[in-house]
Amino acid sequence: MRNKKYEEWIKQYPEVELWLKNRPENTRRAFAEKLRDFTTAICMFPEEWRSLDKFKARDLAWQYIQTKIKNNPSVAAGTLTALKSFYRYKNGETLPFDSARGGKNYLHVRRKKVEHEHIPSKKEMYQIIDCAGNLRDKSILLFLFQTGCRVNVIQHLKLKHIIDQLDRDTFTLKITPDLDFKLRSRDISFYYTFLNGEGAETLKRYVALAHKKMNPEANLFYTRKSRKAISETFILRIVKNAAKKAGINEQNVWTHLIRKSFRKILRQTEGLDDDDREAFMGHTLPGSRQNYYDSKDIETLLAAYRKCNFMREVPKSEFEKLRDQLTNERTQRALNEETISRMQGEIADLKKIVQSMIDKKA
Repeated sequence: MRNKKYEEWIKQYPEVELWLKNRPENTRRAFAEKLRDFTTAICMFPEEWRSLDKFKARDLAWQYIQTKIKNNPSVAAGTLTALKSFYRYKNGETLPFDSARGGKNYLHVRRKKVEHEHIPSKKEMYQIIDCAGNLRDKSILLFLFQTGCRVNVIQHLKLKHIIDQLDRDTFTLKITPDLDFKLRSRDISFYYTFLNGEGAETLKRYVALAHKKMNPEANLFYTRKSRKAISETFILRIVKNAAKKAGINEQNVWTHLIRKSFRKILRQTEGLDDDDREAFMGHTLPGSRQNYYDSKDIETLLAAYRKCNFMREVPKSEFEKLRDQLTNERTQRALNEETISRMQGEIADLKKIVQSMIDKKA
């Protein structure tokens, strides 16, 4: 179901359309393909399968998934996720799969780390950012890198989410399930992240250029022709094009690796609490730690975020130049102050002489 044909299939089934409404494009495609292939294999309509008793529905799903586990366990796991999600959409009821290891319907896929992935360092990220094609693309790359947000947040952001902060040096971003759909499956109601420095200034410049009407409901990042929200596929193209221009193999870099780059900086930051690291990633804290973590304390969170320093690193040579320039300016200022002080003394002496001459004539 490529080239938007999956959308035609979705529209045939109102319940499927409601289920996939507002989901990211890639998720819509993947879930629609997997549900279509499954229901075709069992000769049922999607809603017909979902109306079955949950145990009958589970058995049909498991029989289908078992045919794929041996040859392609990742596809099997993805199919299981899609089917469980669609069935749960009906009154929130879940398919009764065994979740414990060794259970009858237990499915575990050991995901291998992609060997050729390249997680950019801070220096490399700014090289990529500097190679962005325009102000919008640069703002997107900075936003992803400095906030660590998942890419679907970019797709759902409206101007209203940041419009009241355009006069601030730091943007405080409250990420909710309406912005990051992945939070819905993790029972996370929100988390905070931030954007400051070059990221904040670039976003302000972009807004001033692209949102002259300042419509709060407008998509924050949009395509020029349609003004529709920019898609994840389009953002991937931005990332790869900028990476290629920066001299990095674009085959080894994709959008999610920017989030991993954000995580790398969190991990390298000394004195940063582990709970803060997980919170900035939008992860659920393990065990009872979630209950004791204050996710609403914005000032404390901002202080923790600033420790990470996502700012651009100044090269040592440039730093030395700036230091020498500052030293010279301070020396010159001291000389100027000394000259002014001497001149003020000379003027005072001259005034006394003039006053003395006036007194003698009188």
